Amino acid sequence: MTAIEQLQETLSGLGLAALEARLEGLLEQAAKKEPSYGDFLLEALTAETDARRQRYLKTRLQLAHLPYLKTFEQFDFSFQPSIDERHCGRDWTGHRCR
Repeated sequence: MTAIEQLQETLSGLGLAALEARLEGLLEQAAKKEPSYGDFLLEALTAETDARRQRYLKTRLQLAHLPYLKTFEQFDFSFQPSIDERHCGRDWTGHRCR
């Protein structure tokens, strides 16, 4: 069993599925860029964290049983005239409109 196979098996056992899936690509990239150990570990764990966050969001949206996903840009301000689009701005970050 190669070292990469052992790593993949270990990552699978730890439940780090996203990192397991991206392992070979991350190792190839690390061989080219030669980052420090800390930078490599940060990139690897960030990949896993991002994947978990995406899965969490997707699951929460499914459990909410929303009819469809609507972005802020798709919001119909004419339907809700009490909200002034100018006060929300295009760089809306999730904070309440003023």
